[in-house]
Amino acid sequence: MVFCLFDPRPYDGVGRRISSVHKLPIWAHVNKYFQPRMVFEEPLDASKKYVFGSHPHGVISYTAQLLAGTTGMGIEGHFPGLVVRGVTMPATFGIPFFRDYALAMGCLSCDRDSIRSILSERRHKLRQSLLVVVGGAQESMLAHENSADLVLLKRRGFVTEAVRAGCDLVPIYNFNENSIYRLLPNPPGSLVYKFEMAIRNFFGFTILLFHGRNAFFTPYRTQLTSVVGRPIKVQRNYDPSPEEVEMYHRMYVEELTRIYCKYRPRYAPQARDIKFVA
Repeated sequence: MVFCLFDPRPYDGVGRRISSVHKLPIWAHVNKYFQPRMVFEEPLDASKKYVFGSHPHGVISYTAQLLAGTTGMGIEGHFPGLVVRGVTMPATFGIPFFRDYALAMGCLSCDRDSIRSILSERRHKLRQSLLVVVGGAQESMLAHENSADLVLLKRRGFVTEAVRAGCDLVPIYNFNENSIYRLLPNPPGSLVYKFEMAIRNFFGFTILLFHGRNAFFTPYRTQLTSVVGRPIKVQRNYDPSPEEVEMYHRMYVEELTRIYCKYRPRYAPQARDIKFVA
């Protein structure tokens, strides 16, 4: 436990990534189960760095793990030379053993200093891009089947860091992420909602009440499709103004909405309209 508290690796911009973990046989079974696919609006430039935003959060951000942590569905497999690092909440790295799995998969902390270290010029030779699940714990509570309720309107930190580092912004929408598990009904005021909010307010993350196909939380079998939008060109500015951040944020929201509306009829016709709830 002491090692968990003082280990600098989750925050140093490098971590403890183990490439062989990305190629374990289990990922072949995962790919066979979900038959994931990726759709790119434009080819990515492997010589550049990007800040990818993954939506929606889902119950456990299943698709985001595949995008940043595997060779089968991962972005890196489509564009050799790109290195994509996923980030997660700092509390993850206080959990013995699970933290080691997260580090081996290439995950790092989502705190500001860690993100800046990932994207910093001194890491330029690594050409590390960043993948962040923007909606966080608040959005995970909205991950009901066929919903497309996103927490994005007030989330600007990832945009600020992209501008500071001069990284293009790329929205990703993961169709059917919210159909992998089933949340218990949690309308505001319900006992389930109060429980989830109490955990979230105390720890900064929440424990969701959900179920899969059986008592072992086997995920429901549904085809996952990740649509990668057009990169939003960003002009580097070490000290961006609120107006500049707002401009890029608006462009990001518009591109995310565009790809959702364009591809929903093909990949998730049963899904509801996209809605930005916060």
